[in-house]
Amino acid sequence: MKSPLSVFFLTSEVMPVVKTGGLADVSSALPQALSGEGGEGIDIRIGTVGFRGVEHRKGFSLIRSFVARTPAGPLTIRIFEGRLAKGDVPVYALDLEGIFDRPGLYGEGGGEYPDNLERFSLWNHALLHLPAVTGFMPDILHANDWQSALSVPLLPHVIRPRWQTKPIRTILSIHNMAFQGVYPLDQWHWTGLPPSYNNFDGLEFHGRLSLLKGGIQFADRITTVSPTYREEVLWEPGGCGLSGALRHRQDRFVGLLNGIDEREWNPLDDPFLPVHYSRDELKGKEVLKQRMREEWGFSSAPSTPLYGVVSRMAHQKGLGLLAETLESLGESGDLPGDWIVLGSGDPEIEARWRGLAESFPDRIRLRIGFDEALAHRIVGASDFLVVPSVYEPCGLTQMYAMRYGTLPVVNPTGGLRDTVEDGKTGLWMEELSEKGLGDALMKARILCLGGGEMEAMRRRAMTVDSSWKSRARDYARLYREVLEAPPWHNPLG
Repeated sequence: MKSPLSVFFLTSEVMPVVKTGGLADVSSALPQALSGEGGEGIDIRIGTVGFRGVEHRKGFSLIRSFVARTPAGPLTIRIFEGRLAKGDVPVYALDLEGIFDRPGLYGEGGGEYPDNLERFSLWNHALLHLPAVTGFMPDILHANDWQSALSVPLLPHVIRPRWQTKPIRTILSIHNMAFQGVYPLDQWHWTGLPPSYNNFDGLEFHGRLSLLKGGIQFADRITTVSPTYREEVLWEPGGCGLSGALRHRQDRFVGLLNGIDEREWNPLDDPFLPVHYSRDELKGKEVLKQRMREEWGFSSAPSTPLYGVVSRMAHQKGLGLLAETLESLGESGDLPGDWIVLGSGDPEIEARWRGLAESFPDRIRLRIGFDEALAHRIVGASDFLVVPSVYEPCGLTQMYAMRYGTLPVVNPTGGLRDTVEDGKTGLWMEELSEKGLGDALMKARILCLGGGEMEAMRRRAMTVDSSWKSRARDYARLYREVLEAPPWHNPLG
């Protein structure tokens, strides 16, 4: 009997170990959709960080310790194994003598830890020792973003031929080009790569080193998270300095849309919602909206549109522009609807929103931080979810919103353009500006107060299939294609 295709999926974030953004959701949902009898039948296992407290996390236990040779010398690696919440996908969380035992994964207070190159390079070395330690030798190593991109060029230098029973192919998925793992060249020794990789055709990047560039240069295939974003990053400024490298590999570079876990995001049985509803029975959504209005103390008319925001507070997400727009509209006495905003991130943007909430206490409610239950309730109760991103590789919140009959108001860039149909499943801004956003919000208000068309759009949005089950087929197809092609990476030095 032919053994199933096997994949080692490397990610710095996965629910339930650690989450700072959408990568954690993707890293949980995609492997589950690819594995087992209910998916594509792929034997997929996840390698992630042993973040603070993993030894106390329910379902995780220490299965083994081993000593690995790394650029920092011999390190003791502890493997904590668990399973994803609703599947049988193994998760190996690696603790390297406590280097991830910190309050943040990448940094604190909007800054980056100064030793991140050392930390994540050592983690990559440890991950590549795992096949020999566990006996799981994959067909494909699937890295995600800069944090695990080093594993691609490093692979033939750590996984020795005597350990391999078959050649291993590599895939790099880029979730956001803005984060590239760029560090000074005088820290090169932490990579563990030979000096032959320290050049323009390797990891060298404008007199520094880029971990993401290394993955782009040497992966058998490169993916990003939407077709439109793929086209945007082939040219500057979308490529953030790496467009040339991507164009060099564009025949092996594809855009595959992210999906959502429809078991976690289902208005019919969402455990975070006090009232449930479906596409065929929308009354529960109106009840949920009124309960939310009462909970948050809104005093305006019940028919007033409710706008939701669930987002990182970062320049990329357009939260600064949204604050400026609402401030202008509020000062002119025409603030559209009531607002519930959940997010955290840039301290300056957080402060701006605190000031805005204080200026309009009857119309804008703010919660700084991350709250999974509240995120579900905002998406379920709101009439509109506002996503004014400057750029958006794919985005998940707009797909969550459509699943819940909440219409996204978006800047049509990247995956927002690919997933939201203007006037049918959501609304597009005409331009990324205060006027463009203000016009879109006013258009949403008119739509909401108009009645019939709003309900038709809700039902249409809820019909869209954004599930990982359908998206996973594209990845399974890519995996099989890459196995049929000769390897791209010939080790240097």
